[in-house]
Amino acid sequence: MPTQVILPTYSIGSWAANVDDDQGCRWVISPGGASFVTDGLSRKMHTNERPFGSGAYRSRSYPAARAGSLQGWCDAGDRVSRIAARKRLMGIFPEGGQALLVVDDGIDPQQITVELDAETPRCSVWADGGGFDWQLPLYAADGRLLSTVERKATADLANGSTDGLDWAGGTPGGLDWGNGGLDWGISGANNVLALQNNGTATTWPLLLVTTPSTLTNPAWTDPVTGGVLTYTGSITAGQTLRIDCSPFNPAPVTLDGIDRTGALGSARFISIPPGSSRAIQFTGVGAGSTVAFWRDANN
Repeated sequence: MPTQVILPTYSIGSWAANVDDDQGCRWVISPGGASFVTDGLSRKMHTNERPFGSGAYRSRSYPAARAGSLQGWCDAGDRVSRIAARKRLMGIFPEGGQALLVVDDGIDPQQITVELDAETPRCSVWADGGGFDWQLPLYAADGRLLSTVERKATADLANGSTDGLDWAGGTPGGLDWGNGGLDWGISGANNVLALQNNGTATTWPLLLVTTPSTLTNPAWTDPVTGGVLTYTGSITAGQTLRIDCSPFNPAPVTLDGIDRTGALGSARFISIPPGSSRAIQFTGVGAGSTVAFWRDANN
């Protein structure tokens, strides 16, 4: 296991910086070399200058993608170890893939999905041949830093037979006021998803929906915004409906892995603003459960 020498540590797969790695090389981020994650997100401004008046017309701005680099130095000790260390750095992103960059400050670890930017990693070998300065250019389409701790909430719709009115009359039924009368019972259902985001950026939950029997037309309503997310169709026992509310997913709705995005009757996807909570009401015909997963997000 790599040994931490400075906080925070930065890791992508088996590679890490601000550590002594398992091969005896010390990887350190230079002062100011972590601007990729320490600088806040820039904004995409949408404006047009007013041709016959002061100022400009504008529409809503949005956070931009995150682009930049990590840079630092590696002291490998000798030429052979330096060559091997450089190969490890150059092999972090094989064939244009993405990976998680984890930033661990010892208090609130965060992660971001990154890929290699247009250029390959740069290395400048020291005069003694025992180490090199390096720069790792990175790009993140989703520029938010997400907590490594995943949050979870559950909402249920109970079977009709388990809740509601007990006529308390025995067989053949009917009202029996002398033996207790009407017993409304205690519902075992909790159909509210309690969502909380302690970060500084909007986050979006992933919803997994299952049923012990049949669930038809499930819907999720945000009373704060009035937005409704509705799936038109049925889910049967053994099936899982997956709804990813993130705008970064090109196929946000699947049923057992089959794209069902077209079955959305209303597509007001759920979002959790920074520093806010939401109580999302889960409804539908039949019995079922929604489990929501999300992470606090930061700019």
